[in-house]
Amino acid sequence: MTNLNIMGKSRILGIACCLTIFGATAPSVFAQDTHFKFYGGPAYIAPLSDSNVSLGDVTDSIKAEKQVGWNLGFEARWGDVMGLEVDYVNSTQDVKFGGKTIGETDFSPLTATLNFHLIHTELVDFYFGPSYSFVNWGDIELNADGRNLIDNQDLGTDSARGWGASLGVDIGLGKNFAFTGGLKYLNVDLPLSNRPNIKFNPLVARLGVAVRF
Repeated sequence: MTNLNIMGKSRILGIACCLTIFGATAPSVFAQDTHFKFYGGPAYIAPLSDSNVSLGDVTDSIKAEKQVGWNLGFEARWGDVMGLEVDYVNSTQDVKFGGKTIGETDFSPLTATLNFHLIHTELVDFYFGPSYSFVNWGDIELNADGRNLIDNQDLGTDSARGWGASLGVDIGLGKNFAFTGGLKYLNVDLPLSNRPNIKFNPLVARLGVAVRF
């Protein structure tokens, strides 16, 4: 992995830690009608797009495969209607070229979503809103099949930014706990260094448990 990607991942984790600290201390600072939620659990990442690129002397379709990763998130909600959610996803995606797996890459988006809570009760909370995501990609670490295509040890990648849309629902387990689930679409590519971008455009589905206060 390049120094750029290591620095990008460190920056994402640093921001996530700051947000966690902020969420833990904010209740004593904000008004009493401000509510907070922390959640975590598995995430299923399903890329919806692929691209044609040339590797060595071969031109074929390249795409990232479906994978399960993990998701952590935090939301601050003011009143019953509007909230700001920040979540982090991490997964390792297999990359296929011409139907054959040639390597893998890390998909690590940090996403901010402005949520509108259409239904908000202690039992059911349904919300949706626009999202903006910063994605740190790991270099594509090639396997033996990938190295046969090009001379490099791996394919360099760049970070990416993209817009999307998100929806979610919480099923309350009393006042402070809930099962939570959500679906997010991100319009974002996998940028290769000095090569055309790979279309990615994933659906990210999540399930988990939440603590609310």
